[in-house]
Amino acid sequence: MAMKDDLGPGAGRETEELFRRYHKSVVSFFTRRGVPLEESRDLAQETFFRVFKHIDRFRGDSSVETWLFQVASNLYKNTLRSQATKKRDAQEVPLEEEQAADLVHDKAGGALHKMLTQEEAKKLREALEKLPPQMRIAVLLRVDGDLKYREIADVMHVSIETVKAHLYQARQHLRHHLADYFTDREF
Repeated sequence: MAMKDDLGPGAGRETEELFRRYHKSVVSFFTRRGVPLEESRDLAQETFFRVFKHIDRFRGDSSVETWLFQVASNLYKNTLRSQATKKRDAQEVPLEEEQAADLVHDKAGGALHKMLTQEEAKKLREALEKLPPQMRIAVLLRVDGDLKYREIADVMHVSIETVKAHLYQARQHLRHHLADYFTDREF
């Protein structure tokens, strides 16, 4: 879909076609990364706003689709950075039992959440709270955010090696502190 010339200023029909063709895919892009549906729709809207606003910068080095999803990817990463910054600046408050249990879920319908007892969730929360802040953020971005090492490094403004070190040390810490509670599970 070579639309560089087609999407010049005032190209209403072509922008409508681009929106119609890719809107659902862009919303899905965000929801697959764990963003709630309403927020995914807002992020998709912002993606198209940025694409249409800066269409004159499209050089045609790639397809419009590739460029569109690169804009979406950058917006997603910026959103994560913003959230990580807010988390670092936020006041830490103790989590209730239900909130701790909600943190311990997986993308396959919450099977892990259902398996954990309240006591196990409490112990896991306590162990996570004992992690140094940067290490805890890395773990949450990896587990809750389902981010790759490179994405975590970008969000935290550290090297991939630092991310790997944080995650390795966190695993060791959790294994050590939770061995008595999760004897039949691998961390």
